[in-house]
Amino acid sequence: MPRIPPVLKPVNRHLTIVPHVKKNETQAGVLLPDDFKHEEDRYITATVLDVASDCTAAFQKMRGHSADNKVVVVERSMIEEIAVGEKSYFTVLENYIVGILRGANENQFI
Repeated sequence: MPRIPPVLKPVNRHLTIVPHVKKNETQAGVLLPDDFKHEEDRYITATVLDVASDCTAAFQKMRGHSADNKVVVVERSMIEEIAVGEKSYFTVLENYIVGILRGANENQFI
């Protein structure tokens, strides 16, 4: 019987997320110094996987919706990576989510 990997259940107003990070790819033929660090955006998007039970109603409503309705904008520096064994989880405190991405006519959800 295969073992089911553990999941991280968020608590204390945290959300478990999957950050949408850009890959560091350069155009062919461009050489950069080893210590060159590309400037990263302050805010990135992320998909919400789970929400702590004590989060505000706006985030509680995300439960049970499709992945398209769970994309948020997060302050990048506030994302916490938690390594448990060989698996990594990403969490963020609800205060550092600055918005929820929606289509032009999607006001009914939040």
